Amino acid sequence: MRLKFAGISVEISFWFVAVISLFLTLFPESQAIYCFIFCILHETGHLLTMFFTGKKVTKIEFGYFGIKIFTDKNFLPALKEAAVAAGGPVANFFVASILFVAGQNDLAVINLALAFFNLLPVSILDGGHILSALFPENKCLKGLSIAVTVLLLFIGTAVLIYSKTNFTILIVSLYLLTGIVLHKE
Repeated sequence: MRLKFAGISVEISFWFVAVISLFLTLFPESQAIYCFIFCILHETGHLLTMFFTGKKVTKIEFGYFGIKIFTDKNFLPALKEAAVAAGGPVANFFVASILFVAGQNDLAVINLALAFFNLLPVSILDGGHILSALFPENKCLKGLSIAVTVLLLFIGTAVLIYSKTNFTILIVSLYLLTGIVLHKE
């Protein structure tokens, strides 16, 4: 589905709807709907930072690997590019602090987990984008991304073996590895 909103092209793919539906089906009693809302707030943090730094949004795509924001090809100075990448996790930290004050500790922890996860030094996550902005000549990011993801695979496997039921980290690490392999520089 394609539509225009305030001059910005918005695309929602079948795969986005399929992944969200699968997630809600697999975890019906979880906080899945809150996770989706917090992801939207995360992306809103990026959008607000883009607005304040002068970055122009051209398209927002809801796809298999989540929500992707496309911008004009004009690069901002490194610190502003890093700030745009950090805008999402900062939004999650902000929401988490409000939720902690409101006594909603479980929801606050979800926001913290989302923020810290996105700050991992993986090329397709915000942490990888921050590193790319601050160290544009460094060619080690893909190797670092794979190393972090393989470490998560081992941790996910250990958690699954220990718990016999918790496969979340394992699935997320496979998802990340697929994203890294398919990611075009």
